[in-house]
Amino acid sequence: MRKKFLNQWIMYHEVHRQHREGLKPAQIARELVMDRRTVKKYLAMSEEEYEHFIDNQTRRQRVLTPYESFVRTRLEHCPEASSAQVHDWLKECYDDFIEVDEKTVFNFVLHVRSKYGIPKSFDHRDFEKVPEHPYGQQTQVDFGEYNMTTDEGGRKRIYYISFVLSRSRMKYSYYSERPFTTRKVIIAHEAAIAYFGGITTEFVYDQDTLMLVAENYGDLIMTEAFRSYAEYRGFQLHFCRKSDPQSKGKVENVVKYVKYNFLRGRIFIDIEILQGEGLAWLNRTANAKVHSTTKKVPHEEWLIERNYLLPVSGSFKVENVKNEHAVSKDNVVTYKGNFYRVPRGTYHPPKTRVQLEHTDDDQLIIYNAEGKVIATHSIYPGKGKTVGGTHYKRELAERIDELIDGISNQFTDPAMVIGYCQQIRKDKPRYIRDQLGIIKRLLKHHPLEIVEQAVIFCSENKILSAKDLESVVKRELMQRSQEDTLEEPITIKTINQTAHKIIPDKSDISDYQSLMN
Repeated sequence: MRKKFLNQWIMYHEVHRQHREGLKPAQIARELVMDRRTVKKYLAMSEEEYEHFIDNQTRRQRVLTPYESFVRTRLEHCPEASSAQVHDWLKECYDDFIEVDEKTVFNFVLHVRSKYGIPKSFDHRDFEKVPEHPYGQQTQVDFGEYNMTTDEGGRKRIYYISFVLSRSRMKYSYYSERPFTTRKVIIAHEAAIAYFGGITTEFVYDQDTLMLVAENYGDLIMTEAFRSYAEYRGFQLHFCRKSDPQSKGKVENVVKYVKYNFLRGRIFIDIEILQGEGLAWLNRTANAKVHSTTKKVPHEEWLIERNYLLPVSGSFKVENVKNEHAVSKDNVVTYKGNFYRVPRGTYHPPKTRVQLEHTDDDQLIIYNAEGKVIATHSIYPGKGKTVGGTHYKRELAERIDELIDGISNQFTDPAMVIGYCQQIRKDKPRYIRDQLGIIKRLLKHHPLEIVEQAVIFCSENKILSAKDLESVVKRELMQRSQEDTLEEPITIKTINQTAHKIIPDKSDISDYQSLMN
């Protein structure tokens, strides 16, 4: 008997057994995680009827049977295709394809694979057991998060970072109510180093943006804050290749261990209590039980490894750490799903970076490369909002007023020029900066007298365009050029100035007569 049929018969007899013991259909349904109507249907069937019911299920016509040949051909050509892809192919190739549930397509694809022997292929990676690292050589680091139940019955997302010494398997975790920043990551490192009593020569990480800015064909560019910290502590950094968690499998297991053996089922009161409970759990369980791989107790192994750890010297000033972020070309900084404005002109191609500080009272302070504060915002709790719009629009208006004042002060009648510029501003508010730029260029390349006459002419005739003003200036220049041009008299120059005094020789007429005769 096939395993599927065997399981169905076991369920059928279990339903009847519990019913004979006096349980009601609703109770049986809750106990066996079944639908109550299915339980009632099973109770109403004899064994012969149930056998006939199963037989009909196996022989019934499948709704997608007309497409079996198509699905088989596609799966043979592309064995790794998912049922979702097959569903899309059916819709693409058959305009009259019927509306079916995704689960129906999934079950039919499984049926075709089983019937024609088309297993789903997958990429296989060969592994081998690597030798244990020497004592004091490596620490692996990774992040995790978990939704805990609060003491008020709500839900609270907790973020944590886990550390493990690769040789002894000594573990440590640091918890936070908010997503980690580079500053908080460094604080966690300092706490882990203090717990371990020293530093290994190498730390292994994922390619996380808290520590890396970018990857340039294998050249990893670290954030300035984390690079400074690593140099101060003197440990080497190793970043795993993307999508390669196997290269730091020890800490991957620790992250899951913390999630399912410590956080799951625990009530969250506050972060300080959780941190204390975590330390107690590390000392009581995580570092006190025999490790399943090494068959040794991590704490006992750590007593050996701590003699190989580099000593901790000095104190790193975490308060000086700020997070680096890129400025987009529209002069905003993206932070935790929101967009925070910085002053116009902050961005300079090809890239501009600023430093962010997230304070304890949820203020975001933005510094430029020189360390000067250029913006301060309140952290928005949601996502997708642009913060700081009204303030920076006002600052833009103030800058345009300053630009108009700077232009008008170059004229003999500033009030008239200000009035003309304000008229252009009202008529073309979106392009006022470009309009004023044209006027500045005219003042730079042409005489002030001509530009001022053109402004007077345009103002009186309601010509509210700097391009038209430029045309008036050019016309005035052309007219003045024509007026200044004088016609010079035509003079005939000869090589010999006395040539006009030469008298030509005359021939005697009798010479011509003799020739004609």
